Amino acid sequence: MRLREFANKNRKPLLEAEARIQHAEDIVFWEGSKGANRALQSFINMEKNGVQDVTIKWDGSPAVIFGRDTDGNFIFTDKSGFGAKGYDGKAKSAKDLETMFKNRPGYAKNPEGYGVMIGKMKNAYTAFEKATPKDYKGFFKGDMLYFDKPKVEDGHYVFTPNIVTYKVTTDSSLGEQVGASSCGIVIHREVDSVGSEGPLSNADIFEGNDVLVVPPVQAQSAPQIDDTSVKELKAVIAKDAAAMDSLININTLTELKMKDLPKIFYAYMNSKVDTGLDNLGGDFMDWVNSNNKISGVKQKRIAEYITNNQQGFNALWEVVAKIQQVKDDVIFQLDNQPGAPVKQSMSSKDDSVDGGEGYVLAHPGGDIKLVPRKTFSKYNRAVER
Repeated sequence: MRLREFANKNRKPLLEAEARIQHAEDIVFWEGSKGANRALQSFINMEKNGVQDVTIKWDGSPAVIFGRDTDGNFIFTDKSGFGAKGYDGKAKSAKDLETMFKNRPGYAKNPEGYGVMIGKMKNAYTAFEKATPKDYKGFFKGDMLYFDKPKVEDGHYVFTPNIVTYKVTTDSSLGEQVGASSCGIVIHREVDSVGSEGPLSNADIFEGNDVLVVPPVQAQSAPQIDDTSVKELKAVIAKDAAAMDSLININTLTELKMKDLPKIFYAYMNSKVDTGLDNLGGDFMDWVNSNNKISGVKQKRIAEYITNNQQGFNALWEVVAKIQQVKDDVIFQLDNQPGAPVKQSMSSKDDSVDGGEGYVLAHPGGDIKLVPRKTFSKYNRAVER
């Protein structure tokens, strides 16, 4: 029998920094006017051609990696264990898995909490081992959605793997699969035995019903895109494309020892989740000057560069804000479509909100994530870990 294995020409090492799926509005930091147009055109195409390429972005936890090595040994572990260098974290038995967790500093601090997770992971080990074909060579990387069959409430299977609570209609196709399973996982990538990864290409090989590899759940119908916002975006991009592209020109930034400026823009954008996403760019230099991770010399260099490229800087943040506005409206429409098999919500001790982590838009130029930063990112950043 020929062994089934993972093979992909576009693999990359798992242990390298991963190519991040970008927020729609953040693409501008890396791709300038080209990225802005790509994001805008994606929204236009979504309204025109439908949402067959738009799927729910599942908020699972913990991240796990499982599969079989070249000798056929089954391995089930978490991301830290798979990449460990000081110890063997590629657990080849439920007992190995337990030993790995108990040797971590967190176990000594919270043995009761860790003990619950250890029990869940050991049970999952057995289920995943049975589900993974013995002739498969390679690994799968994903996030757990549930360790036990979810409870039924008002005709929905309900589970909360991390921040988001999901309600899956019991009589939907997905609901029937959930009902037949004992564990649920969303798989993002396949990983070969040397740690190189690529897109999922073996989603249908798993045996039995105990482990549900959640299939892509598509949005139901196309959203309506606000024509006024589209016209405004097109006008700003057309007028200031050259200035924006000059601002993030990698050759110029490298020469000025600021090639990480797009990363600094990204870090600032994330910080705005905590303080409010208004006035984007307006308090950028205040943030830079108060950031102890940026040296005083570099702070002055950035200030001078922004002054010399004010048109491009202002245009960049105007475009970011407008893309975010369009994106948030799209997410709201997708979250509130009638008849959707999956409903999402988030809550804390202070409040609750409908919606989840958002959606992923498949795109040949690079997938785009549509995440509601004002809600999901805020909730996620507030969690103590």
